[in-house]
Amino acid sequence: MTRGDEARIQDIIEAAEMAARITAESRSAFYDDWKNMPVAAQMISIIGAAASRLSDTTTASYPDIPWDDIRGMRNFIAHEYHNIEPEIVWETLRTSIPELVRSLGEEPVRPQR
Repeated sequence: MTRGDEARIQDIIEAAEMAARITAESRSAFYDDWKNMPVAAQMISIIGAAASRLSDTTTASYPDIPWDDIRGMRNFIAHEYHNIEPEIVWETLRTSIPELVRSLGEEPVRPQR
């Protein structure tokens, strides 16, 4: 893995940690705070942008990670922001991002309830 790829993987992990923080409370608390949705969208966007910059060698070394889906979600958030469904964002933050972190060999941050 190149030094640049290591930095991108670290960017993914850091964005995942932030995502865990904003989902630490209940689903209703997530929806009630107007700041959560833009922060969540930004964390997903950062993860997708970092994934887009990984080398083919690095992405091939993680065959179970849906890299195309990750990049696609980033593009959707960037270009179709008016069609973002909050429930999909919530599920992505609570399920898909921790799975991604596990697949990268890291222990995902567990949101506190």
